[in-house]
Amino acid sequence: MAAGWPGLGSALPLLRNPLEFLRAQYAELGPVFRVRAPRRRFTVLAGLEANRFVATEGRDALLAGPFWSALTDYQGCPHNMVALDGANHRTLRQLYVDDLSRQVVEQHRESVVALTLDTLAPAEPGRPMSVRALCRLLVSRQVHHLLTHGEPPVAADTVYALTEVFRYQSNVLLLGKWPRPALKLPAFRRHVRHADGFLSGLMRRTEQKQPPGWFSSVRRGQRQHPELFTEGDVRASFLLPFVAGVDTVGSTLAFLLRELLCDGSLYERVRAEVDHSYRAHAGAPPSVEALRELADLRGMVLETLRLYPAAFAIYRRAAHDFEFEGFRVEQGCDVLLFTSATHTDGRYFAEPRRFDLERFRAPRNEHRRKFALAPYGGGPHICLGAGMGEALLLLSVATLLRHLELECPKGRTAYGAIFDPSLSLDDRFQMRVRVRRVVD
Repeated sequence: MAAGWPGLGSALPLLRNPLEFLRAQYAELGPVFRVRAPRRRFTVLAGLEANRFVATEGRDALLAGPFWSALTDYQGCPHNMVALDGANHRTLRQLYVDDLSRQVVEQHRESVVALTLDTLAPAEPGRPMSVRALCRLLVSRQVHHLLTHGEPPVAADTVYALTEVFRYQSNVLLLGKWPRPALKLPAFRRHVRHADGFLSGLMRRTEQKQPPGWFSSVRRGQRQHPELFTEGDVRASFLLPFVAGVDTVGSTLAFLLRELLCDGSLYERVRAEVDHSYRAHAGAPPSVEALRELADLRGMVLETLRLYPAAFAIYRRAAHDFEFEGFRVEQGCDVLLFTSATHTDGRYFAEPRRFDLERFRAPRNEHRRKFALAPYGGGPHICLGAGMGEALLLLSVATLLRHLELECPKGRTAYGAIFDPSLSLDDRFQMRVRVRRVVD
């Protein structure tokens, strides 16, 4: 049993910093331990063997549905892809796999660059802005742009309302961090009215004219698998392009920018590599594949995913009795799969707390140890949009370094991680943005 207080168990460290709590308990207790808190008890499976187990013989041992049920019941979408298991989950993954691929980013590369600059190029040059807020807005617009094949960007206040609705519902219904009455607060209801009005109009418009991409796939799924697309399911599916990636890609981008802003030599090193690639492409944005070949740029993405994994753990329920590392886990037991436990384990990553781009180069290649780097979860529910997310990170960072000057105001470097609802950067960490005059 993990350390805790009488009555409270491990509630306080779980609320304050669940990632560091889990890392400390894994280091002390090993790959299997129990955690208790008011109204919640679960067994943690962690480490390389846990990641291997869920990807191999344990694929069918853990269910995602029970964790998501409070949210899907509230939203009236029982067939949301993240909450389905088995054949129905595989059906929806197959339906959406092309929409969430790296190739979609490549197809719309130049328009994504333009959208990125339109979103981040400052109306007031030099005014400090929240890095987290900017990254959330940017990623929401980018994903919507990609999944709709170039529809006009969504207004910032609409993005804010949609992401706030998801934030409230996640903190209350999924994580139990906020009391249920939070869903009756005037601020939440105001966001819901804005979000509902936007989604209702969107569904009406796309009923007659379906833009290619995500919305077309939803309507195709509705025709081919009507049992998986109730009215609530369709509505939830239409919401996804506006919130997908905000708490994963958006958080990763924010932490990556913090690392660059707080280390001037690292900033100049990665920028020099990006500039060289632009020159090799006659000043045009390099392809996604060309960006993946930039060792420092890709190292920045991988190292940020390693140290700041937005999806650092996933909740599941045991589908049947099984054994793991000599311990028996009983059917119906709540399980937390701590997929990122290996990220700060010195057996797999040398000096694991150090931000080090060299670990991804030959001969070290530490990320190639199978199941050691797992920022996208694992098993049947491993992130379907991982390729798109990585491509967006590469393209976004290259665009910012090439075309903008980023600067961290003094005194801001102390602001670190918050958990709202998942791992993200404190809103008080800000940066100044100016247009860069490029001279090659």
